[in-house]
Amino acid sequence: MIWNPFSKRARGFLGIDIGTSSVKVVELALVKGKIHLETYGELKAFGYLKRLSDPIQSSSLQMLDTEVAEMIKHIVDESNTKSRMASMSIPVFSSFFTLLELPSMSPKELGNAIPFQARQLVPIPISEVVLDWEVIGKVNTGPSVAAAQEKLLVLLVAVPREVVDKYVRVAKLAGIELRGLEVETFSVVRALLRDMEDTNLLLDIGARSTNITIVDSGSIRMSHNLDISGNEFTRVLAHSLGVSMRRAEEHKINRGIAQRGGEIESSRALVPLVDAILQDAEKIMNIYYRKYGRKVVRVVLGGGSTNLPGLKEYIAMRMDKEVLVGNPFDKMIYPKALEPAIREIGPAFSVSAGLALRELVVPKTQK
Repeated sequence: MIWNPFSKRARGFLGIDIGTSSVKVVELALVKGKIHLETYGELKAFGYLKRLSDPIQSSSLQMLDTEVAEMIKHIVDESNTKSRMASMSIPVFSSFFTLLELPSMSPKELGNAIPFQARQLVPIPISEVVLDWEVIGKVNTGPSVAAAQEKLLVLLVAVPREVVDKYVRVAKLAGIELRGLEVETFSVVRALLRDMEDTNLLLDIGARSTNITIVDSGSIRMSHNLDISGNEFTRVLAHSLGVSMRRAEEHKINRGIAQRGGEIESSRALVPLVDAILQDAEKIMNIYYRKYGRKVVRVVLGGGSTNLPGLKEYIAMRMDKEVLVGNPFDKMIYPKALEPAIREIGPAFSVSAGLALRELVVPKTQK
């Protein structure tokens, strides 16, 4: 999938999403206060890697450096991107992040406190990870209003140093000027919820896993990752219908969980998986409400499985909430004739679009 409508373009920034089934690239540029979609592209893994069953990332430490670099070079060249400056995504399953509540303190004191806290929480030695953190707000805690204490809400992120080193090597092999690495959840939030100030639930259903995230006032507050995913949908459907994985993938994309006529069989196969995701989502929403007194007002869908027929409607019915299909290219500038295509592919490009936005000074609103 390649699109490049412009021959002369402003200097842009790239977002490169190395997923489990494809590599996606988006180039954005800021022109006169407006974000312009310059080009985008996707290269599927099947047919490109040596074996059909090879994922790009079968685990956090089995990324194929040379082949992924070759794929990046190919899609960047075919998309005719003008820039080689890029941010790249780190998958959720290769990272650890959590929300800390710490006593009010100076930035210097916080810098000393974070490694101590991380040693108690991060499941591998601190010497083997790269730490980052951000103060995202304050909260009053205590048994009563009179005894309330103001605490800092600090989002802590840890990524194994070995994983970071691998991405740096891949970027160098691909001829990319790496401007930053970011856990994909943060990219999706930037792409889909950058203008939302209330409390939202983000369901990012990817090829390998589903990430369930509470986003409040534009910041990540809670996140949970589970193995139910688009690939799992396809495997269950292939077994239920007695067809190949590729045939099941086509069936899933075309029919989804819509319960119409002959499509009832696929719906019966997939609905239990969707229900399992929603049960976890409801648990997280309840935990967040009990802890902070904030209710989720809507569900935002992201990831490649978002556009399955019937999925949005089923989630809205099941959770009794407003459900939006995320569009990372909303309010961006691109030819209007491409609107239907952009809306269809948008959710799958949420990570790469969010990564490209990371390098731009994004206005609060674009009209």
